Amino acid sequence: MSELVVVSFEGKFQAEDVLLRLLKLEQANLLDLDDAVVVTKNTVGKIRVKGYHDLTSPAPELGNELWGGIMSAVVFHRELEIAQDIFEPSFLTEVETCLKPNSSALFVLVRCAQPKPVLAALAGVGGEIIRTTLPESFEIKLRDALMVV
Repeated sequence: MSELVVVSFEGKFQAEDVLLRLLKLEQANLLDLDDAVVVTKNTVGKIRVKGYHDLTSPAPELGNELWGGIMSAVVFHRELEIAQDIFEPSFLTEVETCLKPNSSALFVLVRCAQPKPVLAALAGVGGEIIRTTLPESFEIKLRDALMVV
């Protein structure tokens, strides 16, 4: 099963930059991403959503329909019923609250990863974990790695 990680960033392009780092790790076979979505908000509040989907084998846990539903709910304040246990009702409000003008968020589904290279690649990029299904011990390490020194 894949692990969900949602991180918000103060900069509009930070989520894209972090995703690029993750894609480079994936290319080096140090990480396997099932899916990813970048959400940005510009200075006037316009929200853009950019998906990075594996079109040959969509993630079974959170397929494109669910990602689209989540994004619609965040962006357009639509109600969304989610069957999975990883989303409680406060989740979408939490994401929306974190999206300040000129900010971004990164949603990723990680199938597997080698922790040391991933943490090293994310060291000091900033960002705040909004939600994750990672084990608590790894979540703490990820929070520590994201911190700007």
